[in-house]
Amino acid sequence: MKKQFVFVMFLAGILMFSGCNIKQRGWEAEGVIAVMADAEEWEALEIPVRKTFERVIRTPQFEHTFNLRYVKPEEFKAYTEYHYLVLLASLESKGHIGDIVNKAISNPEIRAQVERGERFYIQLNNQWAQNQILMMLVAKDNEALQAHLLASGDEVYRAFDDVVNARLKKEMFDKKEQVEIEKRLMRTYNWSIRLQHDYFIAQEVYGQGIIWFRRMFPERWIFVRWIDDADASLLNQNWVINERNRIGAEYYGNDKISDRYLFSYRDTFLGRPAQITEGLWENDEKNAGGPFKNYTFYDADTKRVYMLDLAIYAPARDKMPYLKRHEIIAHTFRTIFDVEIEK
Repeated sequence: MKKQFVFVMFLAGILMFSGCNIKQRGWEAEGVIAVMADAEEWEALEIPVRKTFERVIRTPQFEHTFNLRYVKPEEFKAYTEYHYLVLLASLESKGHIGDIVNKAISNPEIRAQVERGERFYIQLNNQWAQNQILMMLVAKDNEALQAHLLASGDEVYRAFDDVVNARLKKEMFDKKEQVEIEKRLMRTYNWSIRLQHDYFIAQEVYGQGIIWFRRMFPERWIFVRWIDDADASLLNQNWVINERNRIGAEYYGNDKISDRYLFSYRDTFLGRPAQITEGLWENDEKNAGGPFKNYTFYDADTKRVYMLDLAIYAPARDKMPYLKRHEIIAHTFRTIFDVEIEK
C-alpha cells in the first residue's frame, strides 16, 4: 500500500510540474478512451491497443464496447481532465509521454518489475480529475508491450471495464432507486434486482415465474424467468433459444431470436454455472429488432434455473450505452441466500 501511495503521489507531482492542477470535475465522451502516446509508439502499437479495447458488438450495426481517440503529445494538457485515459509508452520511449511514464515508474522496484515483464499495466484513479480512470501500459520496449497486449489483452480490458462499470453503477443508483419494489421482489420471490427510478413492471405472472421490467425512450426491457425444482441440464443453447422464443411469442407479440450474429456459450454468472446467449432479436410483424443478451443460470441454493434477458429497441441510436447499463442492472441480481451471506 505504501509503495502504491508513493507512486500515486509521484505521478501527481509530475502533473503539477507540467503546470496543471488536480481539477474538481473532468469531462468525457461516453465510451471513448483517450490514448496518450508518442508518435512512434502509437504507430507500432495502435493495432493491438485497438484490439484490446475496441470489442465489436453487432446491434445490428457495428458498435464498439469502447472507442479510442489518439491524443498527440501536443494535446496533452487539453486531455489531463478527461475521464478515461490510457498512457502508452516503453522504457525506451524518448518523447513527451514516454518521459512522463518513465518518471512515474522511476521507483527501482516497479521499474525492475516492468523490465522483467512481471508488470505491464498500472491502473490509477482520480489522478488529474475526479472520477478519472487512468491506465498506464508500459514495457521494456515496444515489442514486449505488443506481446503483453496480445497475450493478456482480455485481462487489461476487464481491469479497465470493471472500474468503468463500478463508477457507472454508482451514477445510475445515486438517483432515485425503486427500493420498495426491490424489497417486495425479495419478500415474494426470494430474489431481487436493483431498478432505476424510471423502470416499471409491465407484466408479472406469478404462476409462470415471469416478471417483465420495462423502460421507455428508448425502449428497453429486462425479463426474469425462474423455474423451481430445476437443474443445470437446462443450461444449453437449444433450451435457452426455445424458451426465449416461447416467451417472445407469448408476451412480446412474436419477438424471436435471429440466427444472425448469434453466440451462445457456457460460462459463469455471479459465480453460478450459466449459458450466456447474445445476438439480435427480431419481430417480422412489427418490422423491429435490436440487440439482446441472455443469462440463464442454475442456483443450487434455491434449486432454480433463472433466466435474465436484456433487450433494447433504439432505432437510429447507438445501443452500447443502454446495453452497458442493462448489464450493470443484471449483475445486481441477488437471492435471499446472497443477502444472508452479505449480512
